[in-house]
Amino acid sequence: MLVGGGGGGAGNGFQVVMSDLVDAAATFKSEAATFKAIMPDNGPPCPDGGDAAFDQNLSVVVQMIGTLHLQAAGVMEDDSAKLTKAHANYADTDESLARLCSQIISPSKIN
Repeated sequence: MLVGGGGGGAGNGFQVVMSDLVDAAATFKSEAATFKAIMPDNGPPCPDGGDAAFDQNLSVVVQMIGTLHLQAAGVMEDDSAKLTKAHANYADTDESLARLCSQIISPSKIN
């Protein structure tokens, strides 16, 4: 995702590879969907423990597993959105810097 760019400065000699951000965002999104699909929303099937009290407690635990599973899938989806936003931010910054350099080189182009 980062490649050496030499020199120091704020970026410590690294630059973001834009295509890697897009690829990572797409991967996180597809893997979140795959992960979410491997288990029912309310958790895995609950086995019969042979005792009503035990079965009730086991059911609560299994539902919590389902909830945590959904939460993990949601975090992966959020990470995808953050990577997409990072890509957009870097693209906007690159565009702004290119426009600024153009205006510095040719002051007559300043809006």
